[in-house]
Amino acid sequence: MSKDSKCRRPLNKKQIIYASAIVVGAIAIGVGLWIIIGGYLEDATARTEYDQLRTDFPAISENVDFDTVDEDEYENLPEALTEEDMHLRTLSLDELAAINNDFIGWINIAGIISYPVVRGNDNDKYINTTFTGAHNSAGAIFMDYRNTNNFDEFSKIIYGHHTRDGSMFAPLSRFLDSNFLRQNPDITVTTRDGRTLTYRVFAAKVTDAWDPAYGIALFDPARAAEEFPNAPANARGFMLLSTCTRSRDRDERILVFAALT
Repeated sequence: MSKDSKCRRPLNKKQIIYASAIVVGAIAIGVGLWIIIGGYLEDATARTEYDQLRTDFPAISENVDFDTVDEDEYENLPEALTEEDMHLRTLSLDELAAINNDFIGWINIAGIISYPVVRGNDNDKYINTTFTGAHNSAGAIFMDYRNTNNFDEFSKIIYGHHTRDGSMFAPLSRFLDSNFLRQNPDITVTTRDGRTLTYRVFAAKVTDAWDPAYGIALFDPARAAEEFPNAPANARGFMLLSTCTRSRDRDERILVFAALT
């Protein structure tokens, strides 16, 4: 029998363990890459949806404050501020509500965030559901379901994901920079019934999911002016914006405080 035709020596136990570890490691890396790539693809899909909404509803998403326009001055306004455009804004609100009956308004923040806001029957639905109803981990910007009066509530909480691609509520982290906060304090909300509300950011912090501010906003709003950091004394209402930090601590949150001016 030739040397080449001899049977190969079987692997010993140590070699089998080593080979198995390599296979398991390769599978783990593959799964990890698939999860990461899948996450970015989901973010990209959600971004496309919301970009399209901003394109379809510019009178809302571009944050034009029609409510401050005097009706007697239409002839002196720029082309973008005509009576026809004011009608289109109302029409846009109706169309957005037709797309999603949970629609309660549109939020614009410092030129870095512009999204429709929804409120569901619980706080679970819009964690993984976009405005148009697609299943996507980017979800939607949503108000706490316990704020039953929507933007008429004295204190309310708005949630959004801190996505991998920097969309949704990820830009809230910029308010942790005091210079950015000072230069970009305004939040504008266009409500479902066509009103324009202006909030001013007065504080931001890294906290956790059990921060007392959550409970104060929902269950004891009378204490808000006393308990929220640096809250203006003459505030007509408060809004808390909440997102995660994408750190290893899954309970870590960024909380932005804003007062109705």
